[in-house]
Amino acid sequence: MDVIAPTIGGVDASDGSQIAAEDRLNGGPSVLFDAVAVLTSADGAARLASNASARDFISDAYANLKYIGFNDAAAALLNRAGVETKEEAGIVPLKDAGDASAFITACRNLRIWDREEKTKMSMK
Repeated sequence: MDVIAPTIGGVDASDGSQIAAEDRLNGGPSVLFDAVAVLTSADGAARLASNASARDFISDAYANLKYIGFNDAAAALLNRAGVETKEEAGIVPLKDAGDASAFITACRNLRIWDREEKTKMSMK
């Protein structure tokens, strides 16, 4: 698991601690990862929604058929990136540890092949 943040310096956790980042949004594209989990606060999601690199990171993950997990606060960010958070295979709300465990298990499939036709249509 890698933490990707707006800057290589990392992010502040809700408890005030610092979480180091392995890469930054415009330097570590989502195509390098098997899946993406967007876990942010509402304030963080609002800031990221205005960041083109953050929106691209998410929309590229979607277009590359990746599994995308998200917490409630991140839903608006995903929507801003063009990824609807309604029920769709591979778009997984992460509300508790059970959801996270199911997400990790599902990610073993690597891609959501059923999404391929939909993403091709949106590129036309």
